[in-house]
Amino acid sequence: MKQSPKLKLVGWIYLILAMIFVLGPILVTIAFSFNLDRFSSLPWRGFTLQWYEKMFSNEDIIHSLGNSVMLGVCVSLTAVLLGFTGAYGLRHWKSKWKGAYMLASISPLAVPWTLMGLALLIFFNRINLPMSVVTVWISHVVFTAPLALTIINARMQTIPKSMENAAWDLGAGSLQTMFLVILPQTLPGIVAAALLTFTISFDEFIIAWFVCGFDQTLPVYIYSIIRSGVSPTINAIGTMVFCISITLVSIAQVLQRKKD
Repeated sequence: MKQSPKLKLVGWIYLILAMIFVLGPILVTIAFSFNLDRFSSLPWRGFTLQWYEKMFSNEDIIHSLGNSVMLGVCVSLTAVLLGFTGAYGLRHWKSKWKGAYMLASISPLAVPWTLMGLALLIFFNRINLPMSVVTVWISHVVFTAPLALTIINARMQTIPKSMENAAWDLGAGSLQTMFLVILPQTLPGIVAAALLTFTISFDEFIIAWFVCGFDQTLPVYIYSIIRSGVSPTINAIGTMVFCISITLVSIAQVLQRKKD
């Protein structure tokens, strides 16, 4: 059935308006990060890179950025390790409780982050664990590991069991089969899970705000400085974070769609 030209036009208008609604605030932030005026308002006063210079010369910003990057890498590696081993175990676990286990494993994704942050704060206080980057790492793994498990498991399910059977028939052991057959075939899903979990950890604010203590991540630091007033440097930080996040997420999406 051929689509009506008017209906097609309405669809394009709706799509454009939706994109403007979603991306409008981000584009405004990017534009004003290059504005000479320290106030985020029109008219445009001129082009400048001074807010980026101030951002990179601020030791507190660099320190919190370093915390976020280090945390994202640690969270990503841990989540991928747990996700891969969990997916591999599910692949070979023959039980009627397999579905229930999978549902329980991904249940942290359904918990509101405010509630999870408060629960983790109480838990760490009960076991007398000081608030630091370590507690943020543990907290982020709680909800990123299920996401990694979901992504890697979906990729692993596309691998035919006959490939493992052939490897076993040729004399390969279980570990050899996992490292030489399953791991290479699952690699796109593993990299996609690593990029997504890093991005989520890098951007996450609510849980980190509850459990970070004095070791602030970049989102927590941004929140602390905007409470005393909005600085043009915030626009530069927001632009940097957006560029990093959108790049990693785009790569992850491409890898998830990769078939060969």
